[in-house]
Amino acid sequence: MKKVEKYGLFELRIQGAEDFSATFSQDGESIEIKGFQINERETAVRFMPRRKGVWHYRAGDLQGEFLCVPNTGKNHGPVERNGYHFRYADGSAYFPIGTTCYAWIHQTPELITQTLESLENSPFNKIRMLVFPKDMPYNKNDPDLYPFLKKDDGTWDVSRPDFAFWRHLESGIEKLGELGIEADLILFHPYDRWGFSKLTHEESLIYLEYCIRRLSAYRNIWWSLANEYELVTSKTLDNWMDIGEKISKEDIYGHPISVHNIMNVFPKTDWLTHCSIQNSEVKRVIQWRKEYELPVIIDECGYEGNIEFDWGNLSGFELIHRAWTTVACGGYITHGETFFREDEVLWWAKGGKLYGESVARFAFLKEIQYEIGELTPIGGRIDVDFENSPIPSENPVIAAIANAVLNMPEWERKLFLLRMQPAVSSNENRRLHYLGRTCPAFQEIMLPENGVYRIEVLDIWEMTRTAACEGVSGKIKVPLPGKEGIVILVTRIAGESLN
Repeated sequence: MKKVEKYGLFELRIQGAEDFSATFSQDGESIEIKGFQINERETAVRFMPRRKGVWHYRAGDLQGEFLCVPNTGKNHGPVERNGYHFRYADGSAYFPIGTTCYAWIHQTPELITQTLESLENSPFNKIRMLVFPKDMPYNKNDPDLYPFLKKDDGTWDVSRPDFAFWRHLESGIEKLGELGIEADLILFHPYDRWGFSKLTHEESLIYLEYCIRRLSAYRNIWWSLANEYELVTSKTLDNWMDIGEKISKEDIYGHPISVHNIMNVFPKTDWLTHCSIQNSEVKRVIQWRKEYELPVIIDECGYEGNIEFDWGNLSGFELIHRAWTTVACGGYITHGETFFREDEVLWWAKGGKLYGESVARFAFLKEIQYEIGELTPIGGRIDVDFENSPIPSENPVIAAIANAVLNMPEWERKLFLLRMQPAVSSNENRRLHYLGRTCPAFQEIMLPENGVYRIEVLDIWEMTRTAACEGVSGKIKVPLPGKEGIVILVTRIAGESLN
């Protein structure tokens, strides 16, 4: 009997039969899976079993069974939303430490191999990547393969997939899965000279149906509807809503779904599993958590590099500073790198090698995240009802500040309040204070009186941990090195929770 790991991929093929589907059953549960044309002669159905034991299948007169065995190694199943956070389907912890490498599958075999080698030696467990090729500075090459064949008039025929392209794409997804990396697959984008961004809504749905049927059984798939969705001008908000609904309905495995923005964060909907946000004001994670009640990933806050564009010339320290700020505000962040090269092989676009200083620091951040677990931000309120709040009058300076805040536009007021509050988050056993670009010689913190706690000082750039205080409680004066990028990490030894 054929054996397939739990969360693995079982494939069934049949000659011809374009409308082929199969039913998989176990212990009274039945799941119907629709097929797709996998090559010129065959149609296939792919199924990801989520329970161990014998599964039976039937497709017309064809029937059989296979044995689902325990998952092993880096196979923890698909990533699922878990409140404001994520986890694997088998219950294992998952904290996204992603990178952006948009068009890596559209490069030469040698460069693709180099990219995978770089990823294998990196801390990254998610990668933002495109289905369609991309046309913008440092990314001008024509790929060897395209998702569809063309009609006689030269336009794309979305009903005729180029099977070689899809085999190539899923080979990349499989290799990422072997490395324990989630493929955050971007389905549409505006940087295009080939016509993919101008597909009609009907054509887009045909393409998506094929894409979902072919790829959704891979455990490491995420769906990102678009990169900078507002710039895909051929699509309306209603179109995006249709697309999200279709993915949510057709993907029976419930992979994560998001939409990446350039200016306005995509509206809250029932099918969004998390926010995928482009913004350098990373403290706004606190605001978006409140508004969306979903996990928040800052998928683009700028890139470590030295190219001419403002978004692509951050220092390594600035990027990792934004990363720690995001985590301390209860969110997650994605790495990116854009160092100029004469051959125009920049990681953010094409992959290859990683040259930046932030990668090792992301590894340190990942180590700390997995050690301390899920965090909830501790901060001042950003939704204060100023119109009905009394303004203090006993202190003229405070009264003047309160009046100034009261007269701000609402969006400006929220940003002001967010910038004023510290980046602090906690769970039952840990509290993390990130001091950002300030350089204090000491910091006073308040701990519960009914507990015993340990305090460490972390340096996010030097990647060091130094014991500061042991067995303490109440008001504590923590000595600090007086430099940027310092974290105060409190650990509960006994007694009262740090929540």
